[in-house]
Amino acid sequence: MDDYITKAIGIEEPWLENAAYLFAQANTNGSPGSLTLSPEIEGQFSERVGMELDLPAYTANTPLGSGQSAFGPVAAGLKLAALHTCDLTEGRASLLTAEVEGQYWANPRPSVLPGQGNAVTAQVMWAQLWYPWFTQGEAGYTQRIGTGITSGWFVNTSVGHAIGATYAAQLEVEVDDQLMLDNGQRGLEGSVMPQFAYHLTQQWLLAIGEQASFQQVTSHPNWSTWLMSERDF
Repeated sequence: MDDYITKAIGIEEPWLENAAYLFAQANTNGSPGSLTLSPEIEGQFSERVGMELDLPAYTANTPLGSGQSAFGPVAAGLKLAALHTCDLTEGRASLLTAEVEGQYWANPRPSVLPGQGNAVTAQVMWAQLWYPWFTQGEAGYTQRIGTGITSGWFVNTSVGHAIGATYAAQLEVEVDDQLMLDNGQRGLEGSVMPQFAYHLTQQWLLAIGEQASFQQVTSHPNWSTWLMSERDF
């Protein structure tokens, strides 16, 4: 399916596949700035069952080499494809997948990575193709286990357009209620990320996006640049 629906940088794909990813995020105006490298592996056991493994991401705060750094949590999830219809002669396809994922942080460093911790997440992922247009998304709930992370719901979706067989452009939008305000109440946060992807070959995908993150009661967005490389197997 990802021959026709290009994966959004920040959304888990609803199709099952054997692939490896490397994400890089450069926070350009945060305080402090940071660089994060995140590896991920996807596996397919059958037409209906697959898995996801998020290896510990490495975050280094500026100044690089002397700022604080830490490895983040590891996460593993099981995917179940509930719906998959496809008629590529008409350029139409629909996918619906459920996933349960657990996250564990063996060496918590909240001073470097605030908002991280142990948790369990249940989510539904979807995709719809009307070639050359497509949309995809995920929605679910994260339940914290212990401290460090806030429980809450999230929705992340995108709309994209294939440009021939090689390029794709899309806009990704995310909203959640996992922000804790200074007064102890729960607030909203989210992000907008326009992005551009290049299918280097049938197995390799490269993508770049510029993300603006927003938080309730904060007037200015926080900008970061994302890079993603994918290798299908």
